[in-house]
Order: sequence, then structure tokens, then C-alpha cells
Amino acid sequence: MTEEKNTEENITNETTAIEAASTVIVEPTITIGKLLREKREERGLSLKVISQQTKIHIGLLANLEADQLDKLPSKTYVRGFIKSTSKILGLDQEFALHLLDMAYAKNNPLASTSVPNQEMKTETARNTLTSMVATPMEAVKSVTSSSMIFLAKVSVGILIVVIIIFNIKNFLQKSSDENDVKLPEVLTTLHKRKAPAPKPVVKPVVEVKPAEPIQVNLIQDKNQKSEVTVNDINLQTISLGDKQFVEDTSISSGKMNELLPAKYRVQSPKGTETLFINASEGDSWLTYKVDDKEIKKYVLRQGRTLFLRGGVIRLFIGNTKSLKAFYNNKAINLSAGNKGVKNIVLPEDMKTKFMTPLFVFQEDGSVMTSEDYLKTHQGKPLPTPAAEGIKPEPKSKTH
Repeated sequence: MTEEKNTEENITNETTAIEAASTVIVEPTITIGKLLREKREERGLSLKVISQQTKIHIGLLANLEADQLDKLPSKTYVRGFIKSTSKILGLDQEFALHLLDMAYAKNNPLASTSVPNQEMKTETARNTLTSMVATPMEAVKSVTSSSMIFLAKVSVGILIVVIIIFNIKNFLQKSSDENDVKLPEVLTTLHKRKAPAPKPVVKPVVEVKPAEPIQVNLIQDKNQKSEVTVNDINLQTISLGDKQFVEDTSISSGKMNELLPAKYRVQSPKGTETLFINASEGDSWLTYKVDDKEIKKYVLRQGRTLFLRGGVIRLFIGNTKSLKAFYNNKAINLSAGNKGVKNIVLPEDMKTKFMTPLFVFQEDGSVMTSEDYLKTHQGKPLPTPAAEGIKPEPKSKTH
């Protein structure tokens, strides 16, 4: 009697555990596309910027933000898109992947039947446990004994199959060994006529011309541009007619003294350019190279400043509206044309020597200049400022 009572208590506990496991968890209502779009707009970034940094086609990013999963490649590739985009936007990667799984579950017609199937399994378990409680212990023992006999029969069957397979394998191996035995050669007194030696075949010499690298025409008219696409990276020359910035006449002399301290109003020698940037309105991310020095990239926080000086300055700026810039002690407006990002080459007469984007971001986080990227993948470097006889005087300072 005590044994039956203990069995009933165990069955009751198992039923409670099954009911607890079948509890439905309420998921958040936001979609992965909506989250990516809101976070991108909050940071003031365009789809083109995200595409350039993640190497993901802008059309795929647009479909992802629109939750159009049927227009995207397999889920494995989309998970990679989410991981790369989350790093750029500063998202919780696990949460973003969880929202992606929810989106795929909603688009899967079998997903809607998962909860009813779970309820059916739970109900079946309850009925089974209830019937076991109502069945005497002798019947339960009988069922257990029958199960053990069935398992024993299955084990014997598996053992027989293994023995048959082993014998077949040995038979095939033996047949293979017999076929490999070489029969002794029969000696003969007949002289065999030797076959004539084959005439050497002279192969025609074919000259293999090296593949000509893509030629980039840097001699332009005022509005003429040259472009080349390498590994999905579209590189374009900067035409003489492209305005990099305009003079900012809205800054008064008092405001200028506040934004540009007197110690940075230096009179540089001929052939040396100066650029002072003040992040007075918000954060901005910068990538720059002065003369032949290494490339530097970081986030310029609000209230911080950057001072650059050299023969040739190349600068890639994001969120230009948050910055106040002074080129050779004159205020300039970098956000002309309502563009959030900007490629700047100083002095301006050197801009036609380079291609945009000025910098190419690699998957491993490293950065290359556009000319180095073209040289690496096409074998044809672009002319650099150093080749034009410019003597750099590098100097940069951040605050």
C-alpha cells in the first residue's frame, strides 16, 4: 500500500513539472527590422554607410529593415548580417538574434502548430499518468516485464545484424585479396618484336599575356569622373567640380574665438595645411591620414577637438552636422549638401589624385587607403602626393 502511495506522489510531481514546462512565454512585439532601423536613425547613419562598413549590399539591408525575410538569402547568412550590423549600431547581439529567430518562426507555417502540439503532448502525458494511477501495481509490473522482453528481442536482432555485416565484410575482403595475387609469368622462346618508341610530340608555344590591370584615368575635365569596382567596392575619382566644403559665414568673431583657441591659429609655411575640428554639437567618428603616416580612426566625443597639420590631409567624417571646422584659420561648413558623411582632401588641388571612398574598411577591422586597396587587388597603384614632389611636414594633435 505504501509503495502505491509513493508511486502516486511521484506521478503527481511529474505532472506538475510537465504543466510548468508548457507555460507559454510572451515575446516582445518589436521586430528585428524595426529595431535595426530605429537604432540606425538614432545614430544618424544611412544605409549606404552601414553597407560600406559591413560589406553587405544596401538592398539586402533595406529588405532586412523591412522584415522581408523571403527576399534575403539563407538564415545562416542573415545571422551574419545581424552580427555585423549589431557591432556598428552598438546593439545587444543576443537580443537581435533572438528577434531574428522570432521573425523566422512567424514566417514558418509549422510554427503556429507548435503550441497546440505541445498541449496535445501534455494532455497525452496526463492521460497516461492518470491511467497508471488507476491501474493496479501488478498491471504496471506486467507492462514493465513486457517492455524488458521487447528490449531483449531488439538487442538480439541488432546483434544478429552486426554478425551478418561482419561476415559479409570479411568475405569481400578475402575476395579482394585473391584478386590481387599475381600469377607467375610463362617463359617463352619466341622473340617479341619491340614496339617502336613513340615520337615526341612538340607542343606549340603559346604566349600567355599577363592580364592587364584596370586602367583608371585620372586626367579629368571639370565634371568628368572615373570609376572602378573591385570586390563589390566602387571606387570613384573626385572631379574638379566637386565641392568638398563651403565657407561658413554664420560664425561671428566672438564665437570663432570660443571655437578656435588662439594657440591653434598658426601661420604655417607654404605647402603645409592646417585643419582644426571642434565637436561642439555632438559625437562624430573620424578616419584620417596625414602625409605618409599611419591611418587613425576613432570617435570624437562632444566637447573634444582635433588639430591636423601636414602637406596632404585625407579625412573621412561621419555626422558632419555636429562639427565646427576651420581650414587654415577660416571657418568652413562640412555639411553642405545635407550629407551626413564626407570625404575631404586638403589642399583641394590634390583631390583629383585620390578616389572615394578614401578608406576601405576590411572585415578584420583594419583600414586601407583606396589606392593601397586598388594596388593590392589590381596591381596598379594610384599616384600618391609623395610622388608629386610634396615634402610633408606631419603634425597632429587631439584634445
